[in-house]
Amino acid sequence: MTASAMVAEFDDGAGWTADAVEQLGERHAIPAACRGSANPAALAWLAEACELSPGTRLLDVGAGAGGPAAWAAKRFGVRPVLLEPMPGACRAAARLFGLPVVRATGERIPLRAESVDAAWCLGVLCTVRDKAALLREIHRVLAPGAPLGLLVVVARSPRVFPSPDGNRFPTQRELARLLAGAGFDLTEQIARPDGTPLSWSRRAEQVAAVVATRHRHDRAFALADRQRASFTRLFATGQVSTQLVHAVKRAPGQAPHGGNMSTTTGDDGYEVELEIEIRAELDMAESSRPDEAVPASEWLFDPTDVQREIVELRNLLGAVEELEDRSPGRGAREDA
Repeated sequence: MTASAMVAEFDDGAGWTADAVEQLGERHAIPAACRGSANPAALAWLAEACELSPGTRLLDVGAGAGGPAAWAAKRFGVRPVLLEPMPGACRAAARLFGLPVVRATGERIPLRAESVDAAWCLGVLCTVRDKAALLREIHRVLAPGAPLGLLVVVARSPRVFPSPDGNRFPTQRELARLLAGAGFDLTEQIARPDGTPLSWSRRAEQVAAVVATRHRHDRAFALADRQRASFTRLFATGQVSTQLVHAVKRAPGQAPHGGNMSTTTGDDGYEVELEIEIRAELDMAESSRPDEAVPASEWLFDPTDVQREIVELRNLLGAVEELEDRSPGRGAREDA
């Protein structure tokens, strides 16, 4: 069941999307090939955080039908290489954008060490069983000090319901541990911004409508639709949220950002790392409130508890910022 659902979502669906784009026109290609994960605001944040520029060798791990990579090539002039295990998605990316596609999994990337300037991995981490292996491989192929941009569906707690087939969502603490263990420093993280332009949404929806008209009676379409419904319920009940992460490859032998984590809070590096983690927890709490359309009887946690958590996190963040501002050598804040 899991394999069939994943194939329906990422393989059959990609081929259907390419067919529909060819009918509607190439202006529909990027929005349709980004549907379900990335939007222009999220892509722009990741591109700026990773400091993409013309000529950057960008590896997109789990690239799907190639929408985000094509967007980065068009807007920033990067030279993308797509890595994707599903054959239908590989064919769709080649048909739609003519980009170089390598059929392989992220746990075994067929590229030499330190051969790419930046990497993206968007909406993929929750679908991979061995997350640590995936991140280690990305670390291996990145140049020293190179950036990694992640779009990750993060869970508020280790267990979610209903859990979409083939997905296991990391918690925030698990995500931080996985990145550190693979050799990355987590530099910044935010909740995925909203605000998708109407023109973008309209084109993506037009493609989705063509796909539905042609394939609504296919078993694969029903499986993919069930996956989407599970995700919608998880987001609506506040069990998961989509996070954008900017991390940087740590050089071999280099201590994690912040140095020895047993140091006191007076250590600047530790304070910075603690601030990043608190901000990530705060973003998750603020973005995971139950949707108003969901009846209160279906909420899986008390919204009062969420509000209390937000207040506590803001207070803790303020304390950390105050400690940073008064650290030795930095002086008090100018407005103090």
